[in-house]
Formats: sequence, C-alpha cells, structure tokens
Amino acid sequence: MTHGRIPGTEDYILTEEQIRTFHEDGCVTVPDVLTEEEVTSIETVFNQFLNREIHVPGKDFCDMSKPFGIPFEEWSIVNCMLPTRYHPPFQNNIFERVTSNIVKQIHPQLEMVKDYDQLLNKRPGKSDAVFAWHQDMGYWPSAQVLGVEETATCTFSLAIDDSSEENGCLRYVPGSQKSKQLREHAPLANSREEGHALKLEVDESKGDVIKLAPCKRGSITIHDEFVVHGSSGNTCPDRQRRTYVLAYHPKTVVDAERKLGFDHSHNTNVNWDTFDDKGE
Repeated sequence: MTHGRIPGTEDYILTEEQIRTFHEDGCVTVPDVLTEEEVTSIETVFNQFLNREIHVPGKDFCDMSKPFGIPFEEWSIVNCMLPTRYHPPFQNNIFERVTSNIVKQIHPQLEMVKDYDQLLNKRPGKSDAVFAWHQDMGYWPSAQVLGVEETATCTFSLAIDDSSEENGCLRYVPGSQKSKQLREHAPLANSREEGHALKLEVDESKGDVIKLAPCKRGSITIHDEFVVHGSSGNTCPDRQRRTYVLAYHPKTVVDAERKLGFDHSHNTNVNWDTFDDKGE
C-alpha cells in the first residue's frame, strides 16, 4: 500500500507505525504533508495576519508568553486565534482539506470535525518565547462538564518554517496522555484575566521523559488532548518559527462546547475555570 501524499490528490496515507506512535506516545511527526506551493499559499495569508493587515479583535490577537497589554513591538509569541473566522476566504484551505482525511485514519470510529484553528509565531531572537508546559485539556471544559464520554483530539501543527531546538520546536512527554488524567495547571500570569496561558510542572526526576519534535517546512506534528507538551524559546537571531494549528474533536464534543458558549475565542468569558466538574 502506498503511504504519504498521493501525487495529484489531496490524500495523505499514514503508515501503521505513525498511527501506532500517535496512540502510544501521544504525538507523532509526519513528513511532507503539503507541497512547497501549498505552504506558500498558506504563508501569504499567515503573514497578512502577522502584519495586522487582517484585523483580529481583542484578546484573540495576543502574546501567549506574556500578560495582556504588552506593546506589540515587545511580543515574543504572536498568537492569532480563529483565523478562518476573521478571514472567511481562508476557510477550507488545503491544510484543512488534507488533515480532514488524515484524522479519519487516526480515529476511524469517530465523526471528527474541525473545532478551532490558530496561528503562532515565535519571533527571532526571543529566548523568552516559551510556550509553557501544559495539556490542551487544561484549556477546555472537561468530559464531565460537556456530558460526553470521549474527548479524543487530533491537533495538527503545520510547520511554515523549519522548527528545531534552536528556534523552539515542540517538546513533549511521551506516554503522558495514557492515564487521561489532567495534571494541576496554574495561570502563567497572576490570573487568567491578566494572561490566557496556563502552565504545569514537568519533573524528570519523577519519570517525565522529554522528547523533541523538530519539524520541516510542510510537515506536521499531531498530538492528542492529554499529552504534556510545550516549547522553549527562540534563540535564533534570524529565524522565526511560524506554526499553523488546526484541531479536530468528535462532533459530540464540538456541539457540547458550543452549547456552553465555548468556542476557543479568548474574547469570551467561557474558559477552563468557568465550570467545576459538574458544570456549575
């Protein structure tokens, strides 16, 4: 059977080993998902957001490594939430179309649909462009709150630039997702009102093994909702690290989120700490 991108199509076929690695480690790197021409088409729109040629209101355009209110010139991680909401022509782009095929191979038994998208850029020479250790479920309402049994997630991160340890590639704790337990998170700033980001502690002395996931332009990483992950700062003086994030959930999860008013926008007041485990 042919694996990889099928020439002349929008189909990408994963290997059995790639699917196994995702479920075993909670994260897998998949090479050469988009062509150079396809990445360039996305890059053009991506840069329009970064240059503020496309307006993104309020806290949906922020620095994910610092409190709100820092002058734009001082940002280290430029974060743009929900780009396809704020620029509808970007909807159904090639990244969406290819990943909608891939996600069916990872969770064939579930109806997986797009939940949200996000653009991130670690500016050059920003050693403080650190994405704190976290689990994605720390940011989202729990299964108990949503009233669902399955929260399976595939978060696809497309490398617009080659990512390496030097410019702050993804790092994660393999297998940390297996318990499906949420570790204790705390706001990166003093409170969620001051900054959106969360953090948790990773302790190698207690068995946490850290693995890097460098990724070439046009390739992707895929991670699940409970794997502990983050990234270090960008120490390269002349290299940025742009990443396009696209997350899929079961339709039951997305429907339940929207019913609660949770849409992944930083401009709403419906966040992880809005509810207790009973949704109250």
